[in-house]
Amino acid sequence: MPTVTPPRSRSSQSSSGRPAGRKGAGRSGAARRPGLFRRRGSKPQGPPDPRRRMAWLVVASLAALLLLAGRLVAIQGMDTMRLAQEALDSRLVSKPLPAARGVITAADGTVLADNAMRYRVVVDQQNIARYENAEGELVGAWGAAQAMAGPLDTDPGLLLPELAGDKLWNPVAEGLTSEVWNEIDALDIPGVSMEEYSIRTYPAGAVGGNLMGFTGSDGQALAGLELEYDESLQGRDGEQQYERGLAGDMIPLGDSNLVPARNGTGLQLTIDPTIQYYAQQAIADQAAEHDAEWASVVIEEVGTGRILAAAEAPSVDPNDPGAVDAEDRGSRIFTGMFEPGSTAKMITVAALIEEGLVTPTTEFTVPDRWTAPNDEEFRDSSEHPDQQLTFAGILMNSSNTGTILAGDKLSLEQRYDYMHDFGFGEASGIEFPGATGGILHPYEEWDGRTKYTVMFGQGMSGTALQTTSAFATIANGGVRMPLQLVSGMVDDSGTVTPVPQGAGTRVVSEDTSAQVLSMLEATVVDGTGDNAAVPGYRVGGKTGTSQAPADSGGGYDGYTASFVGVAPIEDPRIAVSVTLQRPRKGYYGGSAAAPVFSDVAGFTLRHLRVPPSTTDPELPPEEWN
Repeated sequence: MPTVTPPRSRSSQSSSGRPAGRKGAGRSGAARRPGLFRRRGSKPQGPPDPRRRMAWLVVASLAALLLLAGRLVAIQGMDTMRLAQEALDSRLVSKPLPAARGVITAADGTVLADNAMRYRVVVDQQNIARYENAEGELVGAWGAAQAMAGPLDTDPGLLLPELAGDKLWNPVAEGLTSEVWNEIDALDIPGVSMEEYSIRTYPAGAVGGNLMGFTGSDGQALAGLELEYDESLQGRDGEQQYERGLAGDMIPLGDSNLVPARNGTGLQLTIDPTIQYYAQQAIADQAAEHDAEWASVVIEEVGTGRILAAAEAPSVDPNDPGAVDAEDRGSRIFTGMFEPGSTAKMITVAALIEEGLVTPTTEFTVPDRWTAPNDEEFRDSSEHPDQQLTFAGILMNSSNTGTILAGDKLSLEQRYDYMHDFGFGEASGIEFPGATGGILHPYEEWDGRTKYTVMFGQGMSGTALQTTSAFATIANGGVRMPLQLVSGMVDDSGTVTPVPQGAGTRVVSEDTSAQVLSMLEATVVDGTGDNAAVPGYRVGGKTGTSQAPADSGGGYDGYTASFVGVAPIEDPRIAVSVTLQRPRKGYYGGSAAAPVFSDVAGFTLRHLRVPPSTTDPELPPEEWN
């Protein structure tokens, strides 16, 4: 029987102990132990290359070194500059350099508004903590408070909270004079310094005070010319930046920057301070005597339009405006409206003569009452029988009915045009806060009564400036000059640049002017204005007594007493208006206002050295037979 050899088992091993099998067996083992066998055809792999590892280490080290170097450059270069700048900024101090406000002077150079230097004490509280007394003891803020209390006239306990702390800048006191600051500076307290600034002062006090206006404690303009011309007066502040040491003092060679202040431009006024002072005293006394609500005097130089005086009562001292009521701190010469009353009859007279409708000797029969075609009734101030008055006599007696009889010859348009041409119903030309041009409604809006009353100054309103200007126009040969209060601008060196004066406007002819002046002189010599006579001079003018419109806006409340005149008649130099609003003790213009004209006009003529009159007047007749 043939011998059969059994098949070889998968688990049998060779004599060497390795697993038996065909060539190439053992791949499963290779899968379990990667790296022990290689694929057929691949190159044999040796151990890792140490040079490659070294290259990576070098690259990583260089990158780290570059990062470190960049950081060092930032710290030592850019950051150092930034830190240095921050340190410098902490030492830099900006100090304002206030511009000096422009001065205001009178026509002769008298200073009416000026600046005075004052000092503000500021402290570095951290430095004050290092203060030592004369014995070398550290006394700090409390010792500084005790030392400074005397010069500052205060209690150390009240001062201490301003000195103790960690503030680098803290204001302690202001408004100090140089004498007080010198006392504090002599104490040699570290961290105490001063800031210089100016305050507004008014050396002349209340002289022209209502015109000046005033500024607040912060230097802001609040009224008058100070407010009107604030933009040019205030100038432009500057700034000084400097480096400060530990003690708060300026480092002489440290960084600094200076932007200089530009001082304001001042004003030169047309006001004569001597006349202004005298007029203020005169009108204040009269206002008190007649118990008037307010009163004013305006003096205009004929031919130039310059205001020589603008006085009023109550007056205000700009150094202490709070001493008077708020409504008395402005200037009613510019803002106070009133019905001019009979002083406006001068305009009606001028219009009639200019139009050739009457002459000073034209004859009228004047009743004490007159009824218009529209049944409106008008009367004179007192009853009288029919009077045979010339046109000059109507003005001399201030007759309302006579003025209407003559004025009715004028058309409504003519009545309006002459009022307007003499300056009513428009601005005076002088810029001033709250200034008004009064009220003169177009003639198309006049009612049945107003078309008559405007001829004797009622049913319309104006200001003291306007009434003065109207009479100055007649005194100037019929040419109305623009009013002027500011005659020049004053720069920081004191050089005055004149303000151009506008040209005049002819309103009536020279012949008309001469005839009206003659009638005004007759009114003073033989008429209602006899209290306005000035010894040694020929003068002319017109009284006015009108009802004062109530402040409530309806009806009337009291009266306005006024007188407006010119002097000397033969060669007029000045026009003067006097106004008392709501006098309670005598309200007629002839008794309340005319005497002030006599006093002030006489003083002004003598002050201006105007020669006394040497000619006799040729007056028109008052009556006819």
